Amino acid sequence: MSRLRPECGTSTRPATPDDTVLFLVRDAVERRRELIYGKLSDDLGGHCAMGAFWEDNPRLVVNGSLVDEVAAVNDSLPRSATPKERWALVRSWLRWKIRSLAVRSE
Repeated sequence: MSRLRPECGTSTRPATPDDTVLFLVRDAVERRRELIYGKLSDDLGGHCAMGAFWEDNPRLVVNGSLVDEVAAVNDSLPRSATPKERWALVRSWLRWKIRSLAVRSE
C-alpha cells in the first residue's frame, strides 16, 4: 500500500517489475504536458505521474514503494508550482532514473 497515494489500494496479484513500470510511467508522462499535485487524478482530467500511468495501464499492479518514490518526486515541488513545472521535473527525474538502471546493468 502506498503512503502518498492511499487511493491506489492493494492487490493480491503479483506486481509488475519496477524497471518495466518506470518505462511505462515515463511513456505516460511523455504523453502529457502537465502533472497535478497530491493525488492520482482530479475532476478536470488531470493526473499525477502515477495517475497518468494507471490511466494508460489500468490493469497493472505496482509495488507500493515505487508508487511512493514516484509520488514523492511528483510532489517535491510546492503546490504553487505550475503543472508544467511539475511535469518537467518528473520527466527529468524519470530520464535520470532510467539511465541509472542502464548503468547498473552494465
